[in-house]
Amino acid sequence: MKPETRSLYAQRLDPVLRWLIANPDADPDLHQLADLACLSPYHFHRVYRAMMGETVAATVKRIRMHRAAAALTRTQTALKDVAQRAGYDSDAAFNRAFNAAFGIPPGKYRTARSQLSTPQELAMYPIAIETFPGTTLAVLHHRGNYQDIGPVFSRAFMLATGRGIATPDTPGIGIYFDDPDQVPESQLRSLAGVPVAPDADIGQELERFEIPAGRCAILTYTGPYNELRKPYDWLFSEWLPASGMTPADFPMFEQYLNDPRTTPPAQLQTRICLPLK
Repeated sequence: MKPETRSLYAQRLDPVLRWLIANPDADPDLHQLADLACLSPYHFHRVYRAMMGETVAATVKRIRMHRAAAALTRTQTALKDVAQRAGYDSDAAFNRAFNAAFGIPPGKYRTARSQLSTPQELAMYPIAIETFPGTTLAVLHHRGNYQDIGPVFSRAFMLATGRGIATPDTPGIGIYFDDPDQVPESQLRSLAGVPVAPDADIGQELERFEIPAGRCAILTYTGPYNELRKPYDWLFSEWLPASGMTPADFPMFEQYLNDPRTTPPAQLQTRICLPLK
């Protein structure tokens, strides 16, 4: 695909991703999405798949499954209600889909997660002290539950690749400014970012954000994004007090080492970075 064509398609699909982010519970209508993209309904799906690396249905399913896993981990919502919010009228259909995505049925997933978090288990998280080289990001802002930032990353990647300043293989970086235990969910601030060259032309939709070079404590976590709270809790309650180190005046950030579109949630790798003085 020519760079000019990719840039044009990124501009046209931007309203579509905005709509999907704002309406995660709605069933997308082909003609409505095609109208938003100013594309023919006959060709919309092909263009979307070429730009996003997956179908609209796969994007919606991934958003809803991630949200369902978060609900199973953090709430006592009935399985039937979790299934219906994920778009499944049949418990059996939801069980099959969840099992295919996470490798375990939803009921067992909830039970297993409720039995984790002993100090011995949490102490197994690997920590390394590294010098982060610093980087320039092209970012989009997100306000609200950190678990809902995934679609914002999809939009940031599409805009960046459309401008030719990133590739689909570029690892994403998220910036998280607030403690979700202290700040109301609606006021949580975060950024979905893509590393770019310092002089990259990021256009009008994306904003530039700099992560400075400096020492970081980096916890490498393997598992679903919706379970990141456990390593965060251990990092601050167990490791930091015992380390004798002091956090720097800069927010936490995460580096995502593989593609959530093609990687099973249990195999996703995240580097949780705590800047140090």
